[in-house]
Amino acid sequence: MGRLEDLQAFARVVDARSFSGAAKLLGATKSAVSKQVARLEQQLGTRLLHRTTRSISATAEGRGVYERALRLIEEAQALDAELAGQREQPRGVLRLSTSTAFGNLQFTALLVEFCARHPQLQVVLGLNDRYVDLAEEGFDVVLRLTGRPSPGLVARRLADIRFVPCASPAYLAAQGTPRVVADLADHRCLRFGYLHAPERWRFRHAVDGEAEVEISGTLRFESGLTANSSESLRVAALAGMGVAVLPTYAIGADLRAGRLTALLPDWTPLGGPAEANVLYAVYLPSRFPSPKVRALIDFMVEQFGDVPPWDRPPSDEPGVDRAAAPGAG
Repeated sequence: MGRLEDLQAFARVVDARSFSGAAKLLGATKSAVSKQVARLEQQLGTRLLHRTTRSISATAEGRGVYERALRLIEEAQALDAELAGQREQPRGVLRLSTSTAFGNLQFTALLVEFCARHPQLQVVLGLNDRYVDLAEEGFDVVLRLTGRPSPGLVARRLADIRFVPCASPAYLAAQGTPRVVADLADHRCLRFGYLHAPERWRFRHAVDGEAEVEISGTLRFESGLTANSSESLRVAALAGMGVAVLPTYAIGADLRAGRLTALLPDWTPLGGPAEANVLYAVYLPSRFPSPKVRALIDFMVEQFGDVPPWDRPPSDEPGVDRAAAPGAG
């Protein structure tokens, strides 16, 4: 089989689905990567890639070589790490991305301690309310809230994300408290979305099964980079504008302080934003976890434990009340 460097170049092309993306990951030129792949194809005597003007994908033979290449690269990198003693203090630049709301309300506060533990590490955090392509954009790790991790990535489960319907005490005092799902039809509902905001909310009961209700929305948030955000809905709910379905990482402190009241405790929201019900750390499979990536994941596992900080009772939650003020973040 071809040289390890050529196999690595080929694997990066498959990951990035382009020669330019692979070149960015490798710190090489596009022409150098193209030559490495061509040399590998010549050495193996087979075509490894389908090339079109729009995309690049592996051939049937290429997929087999890709899987073998990943194993060889990881074994070689593991050996390098062991021999070089890379389990020492992480260093260099760690590029991260997560959603705007989760980053503002939870993750940035955690990074303070993480950076203090690893002073030789420079952390670059990007907050994005869009899908981030790790290979194309050069991120080492993405903290992704989803029910279905993307195929082709390593996904480490970090925490479950709970969604609850809620409203302010002032709103409930004026409009009444919904006792069953059907009652929501008579309430002002704050919808997540803009042009395609849902007209119905769905819920599941552990015993009674699923139910849905048609809602009348009094407020929608215009789409943009940081709109369509649980931060915006939280502020609206705190202001007494209606009932919202929100993740507890955004409103955990508000529920404990009584600024918001959880509704319909026996029902679990389904669909829409509530599909993002797990927090994962995801990274490229062909990249053996470096000391800096391992350090971040180990830190997050330690911080979250079996129950994440925002879902713990006050006595169990160390540190700052991260989402205490209505305009937090």
